[in-house]
Amino acid sequence: MKNIGILVYDVSLTGGAENVAINLSEELSKKHNVFLISIFDKLGYFPSNAVTFYNIECETKSLTFNLLHIAKKLRKYIKDNNIEIIMNITAGVNTVSLLATAGLDSKTIYCEHSNLYNQTYGKKHIFRQWLGAKYCDYVIALTESDKDEFIRRYNIKNKCDYIYNWYESKNNRNTYDENSKSIISVGRLEKVKGYDRLIEVAKIVLKENPDWVWNIYGSGSQKEKLEKLIIENELDKNVFLKGNVSNILDLYSEHAFLVLTSYYEGLPLVLLEAQTHNLPIVSFDCHTGPSEIITDSVNGFLIDNGNIKEMANKINLLIKDETLRCEFSNNATINIYKFEKKQIIEKWFNLIEKV
Repeated sequence: MKNIGILVYDVSLTGGAENVAINLSEELSKKHNVFLISIFDKLGYFPSNAVTFYNIECETKSLTFNLLHIAKKLRKYIKDNNIEIIMNITAGVNTVSLLATAGLDSKTIYCEHSNLYNQTYGKKHIFRQWLGAKYCDYVIALTESDKDEFIRRYNIKNKCDYIYNWYESKNNRNTYDENSKSIISVGRLEKVKGYDRLIEVAKIVLKENPDWVWNIYGSGSQKEKLEKLIIENELDKNVFLKGNVSNILDLYSEHAFLVLTSYYEGLPLVLLEAQTHNLPIVSFDCHTGPSEIITDSVNGFLIDNGNIKEMANKINLLIKDETLRCEFSNNATINIYKFEKKQIIEKWFNLIEKV
């Protein structure tokens, strides 16, 4: 049994990375002593009894200007609790972790939640990725393709691997509605999700198929811009921004297929959610994730990243060909085994023993 620290920026944000930190801490606590450490915790988080929780700061501050102060407090906590391994969830916490563990016997594992291709987070993020790749004891990418990119860029073959996020299906229904005339897209209304590209695709698709609708679930800073684009392109009778909903898993089965138009992804769990509800998928083959979930022309279509015309053509093909939609639906879950919880957790336990 080892003492393991899982370090996250702000666990109370409950986004993808934060959920990974919480879920992983709960699972690892079944065999190890786990300390879930949040640099900030502005909302107040309460873990299960199996996990020890520590927040360094209650209020969000500039990590850059408070780096030494925060690293000093983390270092003391590591020493006081004899923490042997620190797992950095996202590149954003690499600077704090590496400063705090300098000169200690504690090992560091950098767990990338996005990918190396995504340049939208700025120069600080790119630096923190480099720092983690160069100086952490081990690097875990989220996908196999990103692992290969880490090795190519930083020559870290001997200390780099990939582990998928696991996905637990809560779907008990195995039916597919071949009569549905609704398309679904799910994700934050942010630039990286490519909703500007979705509008361009929708203009072509819905002109040919005015009896179809396209529902977009999610919220974010791009909402007003997208509302304006929808109106400007006369799509307001067919494209709808549905906002965040608590029952998204109940809504997949009302749709004919899912479309993903992102510029970048980490490992898009919305694709796995759609597949477990037997939906075909049309997705840009962006970095990273879609190509490791979708088998092209078997359970969906992978489109060259940014090829608007080709995506529109494939969507139109699915709309017109009910038999093809049903065929893709029948094959939807052929790759789900790769993301089963049991084998993913086993990989984490093996990594801890290895480190």
